[in-house]
Amino acid sequence: MFTLSSLRLPAFGIALTLVAACATPQKQCIARETAEYRAVSAQIEELEETLERGYALHRQTVPYTYTRICRVEGKEPFPCPRTRFQTIETPVSVDMDDVREKLARLKAQRAKLAPAAAASREACIRAYPE
Repeated sequence: MFTLSSLRLPAFGIALTLVAACATPQKQCIARETAEYRAVSAQIEELEETLERGYALHRQTVPYTYTRICRVEGKEPFPCPRTRFQTIETPVSVDMDDVREKLARLKAQRAKLAPAAAASREACIRAYPE
């Protein structure tokens, strides 16, 4: 059966890595210390969207190749292939009762994580004032 738990996490992880690479030490600390809370929140958002739509979305990144004309100084223009990537979303039916149950579990988990995430955020602000 299709699971919803990993739909946003790859993109989320990439975004977190990119933000952390150029963020201040305070922002890096906050991102690191609240990662689990934010991941659970992203899953909750995805499940709420699934309930609203009535179906899940399976996201798949696929490559495609196109040809363009390349130019090099002193040479004739020539065709050169390029590869790009496109994300395709496909509707997927899911058991809405399972989605509701998972959503309830994740909301309970987020409620448990919230105090620690808030405390960690405050600790990062104190440790790395801007």
